[in-house]
Amino acid sequence: MFHYELSPNLKRAGGYLRVMEVSMNTFKGTFMTTAFEVDINTIANSFSTMVPIVEGTYDLTPDAILLEQEQHESDVRSYPRRLPIAIKRACGVLVEDTRGQLFLDCLAGAGTLSLGYNHPEINQALKDQLDSGLPYQTLDITTQAKETFIKRVKAFLPQDFSTNSVLQFCGPSGADAVEAAIKLAKQTTGRNTMFAFRGAYHGMTNGTMGMMGNLGTKERRSGLMSDVHFMPFPYNLRCPFGIGGEAGANASIRYIERMLNDDESGIMKPAAMIVEPVQGEGGVIPAPASWLQGLRRICDEHGILLIFDEIQCGVGKTGHRFAFEESGVNPDILCLSKAIGGGLPMSLLVFDKSIDTWKAGEHTGTFRGNQLAMVSGAKALEIIERDGLVEHANIAGQYLRHGLEKIQSRVNCIAEVRGKGLMLGAEIKQPNGELNKFGEPQSDGELTLAIQRAALERGLMVEKGGRDGSVIRFLPPMIISFEQIDFALRVMEEAIIVAGGGLQQDPASSEQTNQEWNKHFIQTGLGGSNEFANVMNQTTQAMKAVFEQVETPYSGLDPKVLEAAINAVDLDNNQHALVDVVDSTADLVAANSIFVQHPDCIAHLHTPPLMASVAAESIIAALNQSMDSWDQASAATYVEQRVVDWMCDKYQLGAQADGVFTSGGTQSNLMGLLLARDWVADKHNGHSIQKLGLPEYASKLRILCSKKSHFTVQKSASLLGLGEAAVCCVDTNANGTIKPDLLDAEVKALKAQGLIPFAVVGTAGTTDHGAIDDLEAIADIANQQDLWFHVDSAYGGALILSSHKARLKGIEKADSVSVDFHKLFFQTISCGAVLLKDKANFKYLLHHADYLNREHDELPNLVDKSIATTKRFDALKVFMTMQSVGPKQLGNMYDHLLEQTLEVADLIQKHDDFELLAEPSLSTVLFRSVPSNGQSANSAMDLDKLNQTLRLEALTRGVAVLGETVVDGKSALKFTILNPCLTTSDFKSLINKIKTLAIELAEQQG
Repeated sequence: MFHYELSPNLKRAGGYLRVMEVSMNTFKGTFMTTAFEVDINTIANSFSTMVPIVEGTYDLTPDAILLEQEQHESDVRSYPRRLPIAIKRACGVLVEDTRGQLFLDCLAGAGTLSLGYNHPEINQALKDQLDSGLPYQTLDITTQAKETFIKRVKAFLPQDFSTNSVLQFCGPSGADAVEAAIKLAKQTTGRNTMFAFRGAYHGMTNGTMGMMGNLGTKERRSGLMSDVHFMPFPYNLRCPFGIGGEAGANASIRYIERMLNDDESGIMKPAAMIVEPVQGEGGVIPAPASWLQGLRRICDEHGILLIFDEIQCGVGKTGHRFAFEESGVNPDILCLSKAIGGGLPMSLLVFDKSIDTWKAGEHTGTFRGNQLAMVSGAKALEIIERDGLVEHANIAGQYLRHGLEKIQSRVNCIAEVRGKGLMLGAEIKQPNGELNKFGEPQSDGELTLAIQRAALERGLMVEKGGRDGSVIRFLPPMIISFEQIDFALRVMEEAIIVAGGGLQQDPASSEQTNQEWNKHFIQTGLGGSNEFANVMNQTTQAMKAVFEQVETPYSGLDPKVLEAAINAVDLDNNQHALVDVVDSTADLVAANSIFVQHPDCIAHLHTPPLMASVAAESIIAALNQSMDSWDQASAATYVEQRVVDWMCDKYQLGAQADGVFTSGGTQSNLMGLLLARDWVADKHNGHSIQKLGLPEYASKLRILCSKKSHFTVQKSASLLGLGEAAVCCVDTNANGTIKPDLLDAEVKALKAQGLIPFAVVGTAGTTDHGAIDDLEAIADIANQQDLWFHVDSAYGGALILSSHKARLKGIEKADSVSVDFHKLFFQTISCGAVLLKDKANFKYLLHHADYLNREHDELPNLVDKSIATTKRFDALKVFMTMQSVGPKQLGNMYDHLLEQTLEVADLIQKHDDFELLAEPSLSTVLFRSVPSNGQSANSAMDLDKLNQTLRLEALTRGVAVLGETVVDGKSALKFTILNPCLTTSDFKSLINKIKTLAIELAEQQG
């Protein structure tokens, strides 16, 4: 945090802050009811502080209002993309969004709100106007309000310019005034050419865009106003002549003057030159006074009209009533808008009577008679004069500029601070000091955008602009206080650092930088893990808070809203404290996740993880062992081998058995079938697929499985280069198990066709029915037919620990077995293993790398038997689980789940509103809703649609997470019962919720 001290002169500026010092009692005055009634008390009470008080960072994820805007407004909208807030109310320099977050506004409606928001005197003047009975607008028919406004404007102008001037009311926007100025200049001089300047911005109409410097905005426009020529504008940092300063400005004048005197220049004499005394959108670049004087001289010498566009820089914000006054010259035509209307739409031309060449009605606009804008504009000018706000803008602007220059001296990404008064800019360069091909600091638009975003997250609204969008622009209301400027400076410096701007460093500071980086890593030694402990404690507390607030398996947040919120997170430019990131992640991600612990989350083979596994995850992550070589996973290597040996023993695979951990059933099935493929090629003719690729008979290779086997059998065949057509699916019994007699017949038929069946897959627990094939019978067929026997026991393999292990009889004869610990072993995802009956078959995976698993290594390297190189230390989860929960307790849980599944199936079968579609085999219940209230025509199509809709509605509303599948051609719902902590009452409650929702949907469908 930094404080920027006031100089004695700047402190005296407090006398000019009358508006900011007005008692809130005045702001809470009683006003009569009008059509314009505003609850002033509500507004005033909401802004009891002069600056935002921000804890952490603001939430800038799109809320419902922003999402509605995105849906209904054209993609042309701009500000909401960089300033994603919806304004609820505002007062002075402060803005409150619909989330109740308070911002200091240094944009002020792009310079429109010179007195800030909801100024009480302007509000009162508008109310009085409405109460007077005058209409909102009167075309160009005069009123007292209009006369008052005209007098205020003329009194505010420099006297020598005002005396012989006339006003032209043009319409609501600044572009209207510029269009009128173009017409006036051309008709007065009889010439068509216009001179504009590089970096210029004069509006978005066809004519004004023709004089715009920004090529990006113009690139898709055709037919813009022609015969516009762009002259060099003095730009110290990026001088068109490469010299900068006063010399660069003088070179610009000489360039223009020489061109006008060159009869071979190819450019006709212009009707007018149009220039912004301070370029705003072009990057807050003030024109030197001497340069404006030079333009005036040239225009006078050549009979060219000089147009000053003070639409943004006019009306006091530069520390002068008008920015051109410092030069001591007057324009022929002055364009005004934005602040001249006191916050309401208004644009004017002011020009000398001698060039008033208009004929009646030659340039009109319906809303040039906006009476409310005339009232607010007149009142704003009155307040600016009365309260000395022009002088305040000058002094406060010096204070803000001084603060920005101090920041510039401390950070490495500000190339230049420039501007006038309270219209200031800081041009952002690349922090690494890179120069462009002209030897100038390389601009950094991405960093600028990141700074703008970081500032907004901390309660400060600023604009950006300039070349490459690399200028942070300040255009605050003229009533801004020094306390508020201090806040803006503090936030700006913090935003720069957070966004990646960085502090100025010398070589000696590298040690300090390393120390800063240390906090992002766990360090060894005393105290090295303090930050780790703090963050883990914060994570635990954050997740504890999330779990304690869970009422449904899903929050019910609209998926589009959730997606938008996550997409809105800035991944490029933030450096928040990790504890803050933990909290925000808990709020956004964790709170809107699927809660597998909830009783109504019951769709998939997706279990609530055991505490031992969760605890092990923190150890795994902190140690970050890589399971490919012993020198990356010393103790971990032995832990994995211990668990693998233990599992091989449980499945009774024999003394030569071995295995390796995988990411889950998919990888385990792939590895089992890969080894089978390479085994058969080796056995068939000694062919090494590892070295030589697929053999010429690869197209004849066949894999057999049931029609209910997991889709990863086909996927593996595809990945192995055999193609899905190599998988032959055998019919199943009604309970989903394979028919062994048909399997045997299919093997023989394939051989009779000259094909090569080489592997058969038995399933211990199909995904939907939980069916367990007759593994003993399959093993016998595999033995007789000389096939590799692979068992996919991802779902049912855990029964080996239960009283139902006899259902796995025959698994001990398998050549390979897939085990999925993140299913019924209740481990965190991911955690699996593939086990082999004969470890010698791992030779088909072996490949020695000189840097990793050398042939002469004596210590074990698990990469020798894995298709993965870098691999997680997942075995620790099983290792710790078996020590804490133990296999016996796990077995009891499985027994309970199977019994409970039968009980739930019975509840479904006896319920009038549901139909049980299959008898359970493991822990799945397949059923569908069949409402008994008569509201739905119970046709197959209607019921299919109802059940499909029921699952989706239950999910998105947060009612329940249900599975969906197809049973005998019918759309079915599925309970996958994997949580041993649930009771019968939990299921009765869930069934009742589904029934209620089904009835509602059936009525809608009917």
